[in-house]
Parts: sequence; structure tokens; C-alpha cells
Amino acid sequence: MTDALYLRYRPQTFEDVVGQKHVAETLRNALRQDRIGHAYLFTGPRGTGKTSTARILAKAVNCLAEDVNDRPDNACPICTAINQGRLMDLIEIDAASNTSVDDVRSLIEKVAFAPSEARYKVYVIDEVHMLSTSAFNALLKTLEEPPAHVIFVLATTEPHKIPATILSRCQRFDFHRISTRQISEHLNEIARREGLTVTPEALGIIARSATGSMRDAISLLDQVAAYGHTEIDEELVRDVLGMVSGLAISEFVDALAGGDPAEVLTRLHELIDKGIELSQFVNQLIDQLRILLLLNVGKDPNLVDLPDSLLAKAQEQAARFTAPQLLHTIRALTEAGQALKTPFAGYLPVELALLDALNLDGMTAPGEKPVEKQVSKPASRPVSSPRPAPRPKKAPPKRTTGSVPPPSKPAAPIDAELAGVWKQLLRVMRGINAKLQAMLRSGEPAGIQGGKFYIRFKYEFHRNQVQAGIDDVNKGLSQVLGRPMEAVILGENDPLPTASVASQPDAASAPTPASDPDPNPDPNPDPASPLTDHPVVRRALDDWGGVLKPSSLVD
Repeated sequence: MTDALYLRYRPQTFEDVVGQKHVAETLRNALRQDRIGHAYLFTGPRGTGKTSTARILAKAVNCLAEDVNDRPDNACPICTAINQGRLMDLIEIDAASNTSVDDVRSLIEKVAFAPSEARYKVYVIDEVHMLSTSAFNALLKTLEEPPAHVIFVLATTEPHKIPATILSRCQRFDFHRISTRQISEHLNEIARREGLTVTPEALGIIARSATGSMRDAISLLDQVAAYGHTEIDEELVRDVLGMVSGLAISEFVDALAGGDPAEVLTRLHELIDKGIELSQFVNQLIDQLRILLLLNVGKDPNLVDLPDSLLAKAQEQAARFTAPQLLHTIRALTEAGQALKTPFAGYLPVELALLDALNLDGMTAPGEKPVEKQVSKPASRPVSSPRPAPRPKKAPPKRTTGSVPPPSKPAAPIDAELAGVWKQLLRVMRGINAKLQAMLRSGEPAGIQGGKFYIRFKYEFHRNQVQAGIDDVNKGLSQVLGRPMEAVILGENDPLPTASVASQPDAASAPTPASDPDPNPDPNPDPASPLTDHPVVRRALDDWGGVLKPSSLVD
């Protein structure tokens, strides 16, 4: 069995570490000046060289070469032993598997013993943020005042989880994501050594897919090379990695720019029928839209890493979108990508995201002017609002004896304020539960009354999914309205409670016109009754459970 490429081409000297010149130079100068610290913290994304640099540092401080500038020379017995993984004075610990305080106490007990072969004992603790609080407390004293022959190197991808008491006792080095250009150049050198011929376009695809991780990039090259071809081009890389062709992505972006929902959905399902990986397609589409956004806003081709053959087409596509459209589409697709990670997500999150990007439901992207439209609903689905919105004056209808309007009478359009609450709820749900937000988009607000917010769904599947996450919906509603609120899920034909219907200002609760007097007037009229009949006052009384006393009406 051969070694993986990322192990075979692991950096062996400070000069071999790609993209981290600031770290390599600082450590080399500290070595020259004999200013080696007792504890280091290496932080940064995965695959950027943290543990490799820790091993190089362990070799450098123990190397037997006379000239300090030659350390590590990878030729002396100490360097050779470290390269072969048999030096007992280099202890590498995976904190994710050794999180308890007992593991740290065992380590502390061995720290006092002198090195067996090397000058220093070097402890490399990877993923140190996984240690428990008790383990950190046990390590603290030793880390503060270790024996003179011990050096600690802590590596982590999440430095914010490390206690400040630990951070203050370490020299911190931040490893950066490696640029696409640097990854491509390094991959090209590896391919040359391996006898592979890789086109620049193929190298660019692999480098961009690695998202700044050199280890990921080398692993992807190893995967493509295992396909059995010594000549690797763009199409082979896409086929092996399950990616959509660049032409298909470009054509799909053109369809989005055209704004035709039918064409967009047709192209999506054509790609699905060809067996594409949907999450990979979403990532590629987001990457392409990001390039268009940079070209649209930045107006500088140097902001994107594209060959000249693709740059002209990207600039032409960028001009067909506005910046708010691109921002809105990228956000919608990002949420869809997160929803795809949930079981049984299917195609729905991507379909909803694309239709949302096309503004199919009337919602506007940031910066766009809202489009007004009237939506009529059947009488069995009346709505109400937490506060009355201004309405044009009209002659109120006569009071009816029933609490529900006749089925044949159409209800008023969705109240503007209720629609505003609904949009705010969808926006808040993005951060609470992205999958649930996608399901909520299939429903519509039906009314709000007495601490309950009614949501109606046409399909049982969507209704059941939202009902399962009702606690998250209640949390979102409470954030939007600033008070405890309970969501009530309704089916397509489920009626609203009578109280909610009665709160409709232009329905049965409208005040009786003066031209239609009561045939049996009250001989002792209540001075509060005209106000209690007013829809605004009635809604306030229903919500807060109050009673309007006559004494409150006089000065």
C-alpha cells in the first residue's frame, strides 16, 4: 500500500510550508536568536499546515546540525527519527480522544522526566479546544511554568473555545487560508514529480474546491490521479468529483438572468435527471454567483481568479444582474445548501431557493421596490392583524346574526401588517432553523388573535413538518412580536376560531350603520357600547382581557 499524496508531500522544512510565510519566518528568527518559547498556539482552518509546522519546529529545536540556519537538516539522527515517527521525545496527542482530566494528569506526571534522546521534549496537542474545563485547569500550572526541557505546541481550529488563562501563556500564530494561486502552483509541482500532466483549468477547479486547504487539495488530486489517467483535464476532474460542467453552470446562470421560472426549473431537473450531486451543484452555483457579485460591485477583474477565456463571459453575465439580486440569490442558495444536509430534504429546498431568487412569491430582494398586488382568499380563510392597518373609508355592511360570513362572499386581501409580520418571521427563522423556514414558505398567514398566530398549509407533508418544529416557530414569533406567541397550524379547509373571525374589521364585526337602527333599542344605553363595538377597541379588549367601564369615558 502506497502512502497518500498528502503524507508523501508533507512539508519537511520551514521553506516547504506554503502560504504561511509570516509563521515560518518568525519561528526561524526565534531559532537563530535562541528565543524559543515554552508554549505555542497554532490556530487556523484545517489543512493549512499547523501540525506539520509543529513537527518541523520539533525537528528544528532538536536538530544536531552545527549551523542554526541549516536546522532542520532532515539528515541527523534526531530529524530522521522524527520523520520516521519513532522519536520518543516527540509526543503527539489528539485532544479529541483524550479529553478527560485523567488524561492530562497522566501527561503532567511524565513531563518532569528528562528527554531520552533529544534536547527538548515536545508535546503537540491537536484539537486542544476539545479538552474539558477540568483538563484545562489541570494543564494550566504546568503550561505556565513547565520544566526547561519541555515545549508545548497547541493546535486548534477554534481558538475562541480555549480559556483566556491558557491563551495568555502561549505565543499565538494564526495560519491563513491558502490562496487558489498558491495551491495551483504547489499542485502543479506535485503533479510534475508524480509524472502527471494536469491542465491549468483542472488545477484551478481542484484548488477552488479545496477552499484554502492544501491537504484537501492534495487529496482531491490523489483521487483524480487514482482514476488511472496520466493526462488530467477539466472534464475528467468534474466527472471524478461529481461536479457539473462549467458550460452547464454558465447556461443555468443565463436562465436565472432571464427570470423565467419555467426555464430555471426545467434546467434544474434536467441536471438532476443526469445524476448530479445536488449539494455539489449548489456549491458550484454559489461560487459562480460570488464571482459575478465581485465583478458587479468591485468592477475589478483582479478580484476573481479566472482565465481570460472565462472572464469575458463572466463580465457579461454580471452586467445582467443587480447587486441586490445577486446577494439575495446567494443567501437563498446558502440556506438551501444547509437544508440539503438534513435527511429526506429532497429537491424542495433548492427549488424554493431558486423561485425565491426569481421573486416569484412577490417578496423583493434587498434594495428593490416592493410590487403591490391583490390576493383574494376564500371566505373560510379570513385574516386579522395585531394592529389595524389604515384602510380607505367605505360604507360598512349590515351586521349579520352569524359569526362567520357566508361562504360565497370573498374575504379581504391579506392585511399588510399581517403580511409584514409573516415576512419578518421568515427572516428570523433563517437563523433559528433553515429547514423549517423552507417549509414555512409553503404556508401563508391566516390570522392572529389572543396570543395565537394561525398559519395555513395546503399540503399535509408541509403541515406535519412545521408541526414537528412548532417550538422553533413559537420562538421566532416571540422574537418578531416581542411577546409570547403560539403558532397554530391549520389545514387547507380548517376554519379559524370564531373570535379570530369576529376580529375582522370589515366583516361581521363592522359597526352597524346609522341608517339601519336597532328595532329594539335599549332604554338604558351603555355609554361605552359605541366604543366597544369599534374594531380597534374590541381587538384591544380581546387581546388584553380588559373591560371598558363607563366611568372611564367621562372627564
